[in-house]
Amino acid sequence: MEGNEHCYRGAAWMDYIPLLNDIENQNIAPLYLLYGTEAYLITNVMEKITANTLAEEERDFNHSVYDMKEVPVETALEEGETLPFFGSGRVVVLKNCYFLTGAKDKEKVEHNLSYLEEYIDNPPKETVMIFTAPYEKLDERKKIVKKLKKQGVFLEASSFDEKNMGQWIERFCETRGVSITSGAKEKMMQLAGKDMMMLSSEMDKLALYAGEQRQITEEMVEELVPRNLEDNVFELVDHVVHGRAEQAFRIHYDLMKQNEEPIKILTLLARQFRMILHVYQLKKTGYSRQKMASRLKVHPYAVKVAEEQSRTYSETRLKEVLQKLAEADERIKTGKMDKHLQLELSIAGLAV
Repeated sequence: MEGNEHCYRGAAWMDYIPLLNDIENQNIAPLYLLYGTEAYLITNVMEKITANTLAEEERDFNHSVYDMKEVPVETALEEGETLPFFGSGRVVVLKNCYFLTGAKDKEKVEHNLSYLEEYIDNPPKETVMIFTAPYEKLDERKKIVKKLKKQGVFLEASSFDEKNMGQWIERFCETRGVSITSGAKEKMMQLAGKDMMMLSSEMDKLALYAGEQRQITEEMVEELVPRNLEDNVFELVDHVVHGRAEQAFRIHYDLMKQNEEPIKILTLLARQFRMILHVYQLKKTGYSRQKMASRLKVHPYAVKVAEEQSRTYSETRLKEVLQKLAEADERIKTGKMDKHLQLELSIAGLAV
């Protein structure tokens, strides 16, 4: 490929599908720059490049991975300039290319970036060199970043937002010949949307389970997708917020059967209500969901839920809730109240 004909910005399924199509059609470039915090996209693209460049039997000889926090870049470049062994192509992956960011290397690895610039100007046609940088931003002022973006194909793999996640799920179902109910889609985004690797794996499982029914339902998601403690507390808070005391206590009793620590649950409850308060305050100042997610360092879907939950409360009431949870925590830690009873009382007091 001459120069950079394509660049793929953002992490939406529809944004990066053209890149996958190019790769599957054997339109493969000698240089790729994959950066951003969504590991699923980066891994997916790397796997596609490797599968469409090398036959299975060639990979032991012609596929190499180098960690730039441990190995100087020139070692990887020398590999890239070596003719393929028993094959027509070679794939070389450079992981953790921190030198493309403003970060300082703690390991003190010396990289010959002049050699890298020369390589980028004239990459061997037999080698596909993939640079990965699992960081939110690159240092766009750096000459090496500008050169790599100009000469190679790059994908900015930023975190999925709610809209893109929903598109991904719908597109996945289309490719697997199944449908999904709106309730099931919402539940999947709640339970697995923070981790695209997990979301992909669980959607695979659900598509197989759907079988002849050819539809993924909310009941299937409830039955098959595992929940961690935070997921359960997340749902418990939603029941509390909307006054669904029976459902809240059902989750509470399930957590007690699993021997979850009451004070840990109380802490997670306080954390969720604190996020609801933060979202309430940030929304008043005009922050978008994406900006709130970045500010609070949480997934955009979590912000959406917190925003909806915040409509049930005034700012004063949220502060009162946090004060009561802090007092409950203090009573447990000072031995003034049994921890199980205090947690139950706190849930009962909130779910009104």
